[in-house]
Amino acid sequence: MTKVSLIFETGATGMASLPEKTDDIVILYVTVPDIECGKDIARSAVGRKLAACGNIFPVMTAIYEWEGVVEEGDEAVLLLKTRQGTAERLMDFIIERHPYDTPCVMELPLGRINDGYAAWLLAQVQ
Repeated sequence: MTKVSLIFETGATGMASLPEKTDDIVILYVTVPDIECGKDIARSAVGRKLAACGNIFPVMTAIYEWEGVVEEGDEAVLLLKTRQGTAERLMDFIIERHPYDTPCVMELPLGRINDGYAAWLLAQVQ
């Protein structure tokens, strides 16, 4: 397996100097009940070329109102990187497989990305 290295050049301010925005790349933010659910969705999406990569943050606390009651519980966060033109198909794919009645699946716009990673990502997704 080849791993992608992210290399950023730093200027006098120490801030990363990144190439211009790539409009064709988006990130889907998805909350899932646990890491295993996130892995299942990510593996399936990557295997079907709907996403280039999935990253899972294993534990976060969610506080929300559901059916008139303020709830609190642990969830995981799944970030899926994909093309703008594939995002809707990926969202439908996630919703069909997600165990929640009303899953959180949000498209996040991308600011900037380094050229090498952008090229790799775009080559992975159909």
